[in-house]
Amino acid sequence: MDIEKRISERMKCIAGMVTPGKRVADIGCDHAYTSIYLIEKKLAEAVIAMDVAEGPLSSAKSNIIAFHLEDKIETRLSDGMSALSPGETQLSIIAGMGGLLIIDILKRGEEIWKEGYEFVLSPQSELPEVRRFLRENCLQIVDEQMMLEDGKYYNIIKAVYCSDNDVSDAGDESKGNALLDATAETGFDTLNILSENIRDNYGEKLIEKKSPVLKQYLVEKLEKLNGIYCRLSKESGDRVVDRMAEVSLECSEIETVLEMLSRGRNSFPKGEGV
Repeated sequence: MDIEKRISERMKCIAGMVTPGKRVADIGCDHAYTSIYLIEKKLAEAVIAMDVAEGPLSSAKSNIIAFHLEDKIETRLSDGMSALSPGETQLSIIAGMGGLLIIDILKRGEEIWKEGYEFVLSPQSELPEVRRFLRENCLQIVDEQMMLEDGKYYNIIKAVYCSDNDVSDAGDESKGNALLDATAETGFDTLNILSENIRDNYGEKLIEKKSPVLKQYLVEKLEKLNGIYCRLSKESGDRVVDRMAEVSLECSEIETVLEMLSRGRNSFPKGEGV
């Protein structure tokens, strides 16, 4: 059997974010193809494949047996990380679910977090909320990838749990100043807020690496927002005015990010994260 034919490019990208040689928990493992891929490609020492439902877990067990990997992949019925004990793994994958559910799983599994523990996350929604949660809870984003597959955009975030002293302040002065080139007419206090919003909304690591996929996504989104603004301008009412202000602000942020992506150097200072 060839696992390459069973796994999508997105799941390969998720697996590729795993630090090689670690013990991994695959939360919401579904058919365990990612778990199998990690072992087959020698990306993980061992995997605990976990799912909240008996059906997918039964399929996972069958697939693991078919690949003769019972000695490397253990299966567990688990609601999030509830069946995982501290110290059993060094990295958890949580992918293929909404951002708010991922945040809930992280909150309920906080006892698993140890210094240096890693997470590879792929939220299907609520990306800004996930990034904000990570930033506010000492989970430092060290890498992020964005890809387009079957007409849908996907983000994969790698985060590491650090002590408070090791986590950079997303709104500090140096980061605010780094946005001066892109927002020359904006006041300093506003810059700090804008810097934080941009990191949460669009992904600092994607901006740093000048992701062409992020650029494509933002160009498409800006076009849609401009269309919405144009339609709203033909209507009236307080709610319309408020919505137009929201759309205008979002367009402004996107234009700022697009300018960063097209510049000859990173707009954020180096030395943040890994």
